[in-house]
Amino acid sequence: MAQQYRVFLISGAISVALGFLAGYAGGRLAAPPSPEKLAVLRTEGVQLVDQAGKERGRLGLDREGAACLTLAGQDAAPLVSLSAAAQGGASLRVGDESRRQALVLTVSPEGSETLDFYREGQLSLGLEVQPNGEPTVNLYDKGKRLLDLGLTKQGDPHLSFYGDGARPALELISRKNGDRSLTLGGKDGVPRVVLGLKHDQKAALGLFDRQGKTRAALLDEPSLILLKNGKVVRSLP
Repeated sequence: MAQQYRVFLISGAISVALGFLAGYAGGRLAAPPSPEKLAVLRTEGVQLVDQAGKERGRLGLDREGAACLTLAGQDAAPLVSLSAAAQGGASLRVGDESRRQALVLTVSPEGSETLDFYREGQLSLGLEVQPNGEPTVNLYDKGKRLLDLGLTKQGDPHLSFYGDGARPALELISRKNGDRSLTLGGKDGVPRVVLGLKHDQKAALGLFDRQGKTRAALLDEPSLILLKNGKVVRSLP
């Protein structure tokens, strides 16, 4: 009788344990509850106002179809503007306390990137990467470019100084193959003097007329060559 009673207790305990494990496993293997579907607000513009009712921000589309986010100060003057054009490209503009732009970041659809810094509303420093990968740093004085430092597509460093024109008045370049050159240009940017040093350490000096045609060449052989209309008129020695 005692043995039958122990068998009954053991069987009951096993049944309870199996039931608990089945419930635990079922809870772990059951599919998680599906998340609630979020409501979607569809609108062409959102306006943000402060407690006084002044507009401090706006999210929407402009006339060209660009998506824009604009944030303003207490006087409602725009300070931050972020836009993404419908045709591609994006820009970020940050203004100063005088309502003048201070920073402009632009990504064009063609693949170029520019970051411009302004001082008192005039361009002061520009960072640029062309679609072909050439990076350039530009320095300005009152919006007028004075200097740029960059790399060519081949990775050759160059430094250019500007005068009154849009083309360099002085340009330095050092190529990876060891060639180095210094070019002085006229007001129209046409090279007038070129001083070069080849990778084999041979030096040369070239003089050019206002049309960019070679008039004289001094080589370290040594030799001097004088030209007119592209033809040699005298050679020394």
